[in-house]
Amino acid sequence: MSQIQTLVATLDLYSDRFGPYHPDTIEVVKELAIAFWRAGEIDKAVGLLDQALDHLTSSLGTEHPARVDVLSTLGEIMFEQRHLEQAGTILREVMECCVRNSGANHPSSLAAKGSLAAALFDLGCEEEAGFLEREAFESAQTHLGKTHPVTCVLAWNRTLMFERRRDLDSAREVVVNELVWLLAEDPSRLEADQNTIRAMLAERLNWDSARAAC
Repeated sequence: MSQIQTLVATLDLYSDRFGPYHPDTIEVVKELAIAFWRAGEIDKAVGLLDQALDHLTSSLGTEHPARVDVLSTLGEIMFEQRHLEQAGTILREVMECCVRNSGANHPSSLAAKGSLAAALFDLGCEEEAGFLEREAFESAQTHLGKTHPVTCVLAWNRTLMFERRRDLDSAREVVVNELVWLLAEDPSRLEADQNTIRAMLAERLNWDSARAAC
C-alpha cells in the first residue's frame, strides 16, 4: 500500500474514532496533504487543506492552534508554487496568530516570521522583509539559542539573504558563526530541518569528500 493510501485509510479511521477536529486527526490531514504535495498532486493537497480550514474555522475559530498549523502548511505550498501574493497573505495571518497565541519569542512565532520574510523578499518588499528577518534571527539567538532548529533555519535564511545582496563576507560569517557546527554533529542527533541544512552545507563545502580524503 502506498503512503497516500495508508494515510487515507488512517484518516478515515481517526475521523470515525476521534472526530474530525481531534489533534491526531488534523495531524493526519496535514500529513496526507503534504504527501499529495510531494507527489505533485497540488490541487488535492490544497483542496484537503481548504476543506479542513473551513471546518476548523467554523468549529474552533480562527485563532485555534490546529487551524493555524493547517494554515501554515497551506502557506508553505503556496510559497513553493510561487503564488507569492497568496503565500504572503496566509503567512502574515499565521505569524500574527502565533504571536497572539504564544508570544513574540516562541519558536512557532519566530519560524512564522522567518517564513513571512522569505515570501516578502520574493515579492520585492525588501525593507519589511529585511526587518522581519533580522528581528526573527536576533530573537532566536537570544531566546532559543544557537543550536535550536528554528535558529538554524533562520540563520540559513539569513545566509541566503546576504548572498542575494552579494554580501558574501556577511554570508560567510553567518555560516562560520552559526551553522558550521552542524557538520561535526552526528546526523541522528539532529532534527529534520537541521539535517537538511547540514546536507546543503556539506555539499557547498565538499565536507564529506574532504573528510574522506583525511
